[in-house]
Amino acid sequence: MYKKIILFSFCLFFIYCAYSLDIKIKLFQDFEVESCVLQVETGKYAILGDNVKILPADLETSALLTITAFEGKIKIEKGVQFLGTFSSVEFLGTKYTNNFSLKIAEIPVKRVYEENLSVRINNGLLTIINNISLEKYVAGVVQSEVFGSSNDLEFFKIQAIVSRTYCLANLNRHLAQGANLCDGTHCQSYKGKCTQPNILRAAYETFCDVVVDTANRLVSTAYHSNSGGMTESALNVWGKDMPYLQAIKDTFSLRARNARWEKTIPKNAWTEFFVKNYGDKYTQAPLQSQIMKFEPDTRQAYWIIDADTIPTKDIRMYFKLRSSFFTVAPKGDAVVLHGRGYGHGVGLSQEGAIEMVKQGYGAADILKFYYIGTNVIKYTDIIDL
Repeated sequence: MYKKIILFSFCLFFIYCAYSLDIKIKLFQDFEVESCVLQVETGKYAILGDNVKILPADLETSALLTITAFEGKIKIEKGVQFLGTFSSVEFLGTKYTNNFSLKIAEIPVKRVYEENLSVRINNGLLTIINNISLEKYVAGVVQSEVFGSSNDLEFFKIQAIVSRTYCLANLNRHLAQGANLCDGTHCQSYKGKCTQPNILRAAYETFCDVVVDTANRLVSTAYHSNSGGMTESALNVWGKDMPYLQAIKDTFSLRARNARWEKTIPKNAWTEFFVKNYGDKYTQAPLQSQIMKFEPDTRQAYWIIDADTIPTKDIRMYFKLRSSFFTVAPKGDAVVLHGRGYGHGVGLSQEGAIEMVKQGYGAADILKFYYIGTNVIKYTDIIDL
């Protein structure tokens, strides 16, 4: 019976995707791609070079193509067969379900994607864009971002709503590159097709759901791994006050894996940070001793020493700490930092949300807990398709 329910959910999900927004995702954002290998995994693909069909017959399953940046153009080869050079290339699926894979030298395994693909040249490199329905993209993001941290359907619903909201609120981030978003952490991690039934079901069951503020505007759905028991405000991290992203007490995150951390740093390296950024006065007493001890009871955005206001997020970035929520104590020739949480601390704590799910809270209530004063509605109520 469970397998039938999953199969039914799969079918409904793909039917719903036919009515979803189409978006463009720039792939391999963190790499300079000069060449890639494309393989048809399922379905068939027509290839268009500069808007003209290159091959009389569509590419079928297992067909392989090599795509290379060559003298300001895109060179296409099928085995030893040279198909030509073009300014733009489109791969358009012609069956009901069409999947392809891409392999680049910088990544050891191929990635499988759904729907269509376009390729352009930019500064001598390939710009590769996946044209895909919003809902399939959301499922792919959830699998890339959080699969393995939980297998609970309700948690996947939360992440689907958060990812969908983020996408729609940031559709213009990569317009200069001919895309809406990228696949890197600059936007949202997206490594291709979702294969997990529970995630696909979560995307289907939250179809079109987004988080909005009291004026029905899409919110910034910031999230992190663990708050350490207290979230942070957007104002303290990004300098922008958002009423729904305020610091709140979060006891749900206290017992999770990333709730606490510890790091030992040599005193000379610790002092070097303060000297580099605030002057030689930190090599002398009494400031030298003051930087060796920091004991806040709650999350502090700033550490005030003498006339200096020092952002704790700067210390976090400099020493690559898990969070900016920490205490400092001397120990021999070092200082020991006892920290809490993982990430910037703004918005939803993923491990806190997992604990709330275990305690019986629903997705909508969890989202309202972390995003103050918000509601979950269908984006079709606020966006004219």
